[in-house]
Amino acid sequence: MSRNLIICMVFVIFISLIPITYSNGGCMKLADDIFVQMSHAPHVPKVYERVSILFSFADKAGLISKEISGELRIMKGEEQILAKNFKIDYGVLDLKHEFKNAGIHEIFINFALGNKTYSPEDFVIEVIEDNKPNYMEYFVFLIIGFLIGILSAKFMGKKK
Repeated sequence: MSRNLIICMVFVIFISLIPITYSNGGCMKLADDIFVQMSHAPHVPKVYERVSILFSFADKAGLISKEISGELRIMKGEEQILAKNFKIDYGVLDLKHEFKNAGIHEIFINFALGNKTYSPEDFVIEVIEDNKPNYMEYFVFLIIGFLIGILSAKFMGKKK
């Protein structure tokens, strides 16, 4: 291969990886003068899989170092999945949760900072079913294939 072709291929691979570096599952909302960012891992949560959800509270200067207290609710339609009161000191709230149902879940967060109460727009997480393949079916087809191969070899070998 020529040197220019290799350089071109490396450049295309590098350019195609840039969007991946910016995908963190995050979403930012603005509540008056406070930025609230939610990020979660894994990027696409599955049913019965533990999800780590991180909320960051910041202003123009950076993370808020004052005490923040509030309430977090996770809803699916009209059903309340989780309600949790929290109190944090350094602008970061960590939540670990396991979703029981697939679908769109809304996360509402209300918090107080000083004498003021903030209510940013709701955050949304889509939880999917864990569609693991049934490997037993593949195994049965593998065994049947081996049996057909062995029987075919026996019958073909006797005709010579």
